[in-house]
Amino acid sequence: MLYLSARQMIHDAYYIRSSNDAVLELQRSNTNILRQKQVMNETETRGPASNMSKIQHQVMAGKVQHVVSQLPQHLQQLALYCWAPRAEVMPTYKKQNQFMQLIAEQVKKQFPEHYARNTSAVSVLIIQILKYERAREEGRQQQPLDCVLASAMAKPKNKIRQMWQDVITMIRNQVRQFIAIQPSIAPDTAKALVSAVTEDMTKEGRLYILADLAMRDFAHRDQAYLFSAGDKEREAVVPVGPLYTDDYLAWRIGGHKQHWKRDWSDVYERMIDALGDLASQALGPIAALKH
Repeated sequence: MLYLSARQMIHDAYYIRSSNDAVLELQRSNTNILRQKQVMNETETRGPASNMSKIQHQVMAGKVQHVVSQLPQHLQQLALYCWAPRAEVMPTYKKQNQFMQLIAEQVKKQFPEHYARNTSAVSVLIIQILKYERAREEGRQQQPLDCVLASAMAKPKNKIRQMWQDVITMIRNQVRQFIAIQPSIAPDTAKALVSAVTEDMTKEGRLYILADLAMRDFAHRDQAYLFSAGDKEREAVVPVGPLYTDDYLAWRIGGHKQHWKRDWSDVYERMIDALGDLASQALGPIAALKH
């Protein structure tokens, strides 16, 4: 493990190599296996390969994991969400297939002519929009949706808009709702974040939606610092912009864009600031290990 930053230390401490790498390491360190595979003109059987670097990494990873486990629960959750390696979050094939069939049925009811003439094209639209919105939620940079769909369907963008705009809007709203009901933020972190802003708790439901979005947005912005030279050398790092637009945030909390600026923009920014404070608390003990 290279001690570049506290963020990178958390990432490496929880990184698990692929099963193929593990098998290769086992074979290299097992003298019995080596003896079974003789090499032409071999005069001696070599002993197990040196794994000192692996042991050193595991020791340091154990120290980092121990320090993380000593943090308060909401800080543990934030550290693992922001800096631990991401697991695959796409729905399983079975659930994804069921969801696509459900949307296809809705397209068939609302746009029967489109569906009857272009059934296969509807399936292409659904899977491409599902992938696009999922990647957007995870903070990955994407081409404009028009370009993605035009490439997938091998048609010009203006033709896609002219023929499919209403269908695309309906499918996109359905996919967003499907993603929105699967919050990524852990309960303890959500409570800590909501309590950091002083708001009327009759709006608690919307506050928890904002907390979930702020958590994703903060993690997206923070990725620029993950492998930086040090936690204090932020000036040399190119900052990452916000993950979401005002239109998207307003849609998620069920309001209009003009009302978003008036009622919620300040709350959202305070949540981002609160997450920065929580991140400093979580990274402080890890940074101490680095030195």
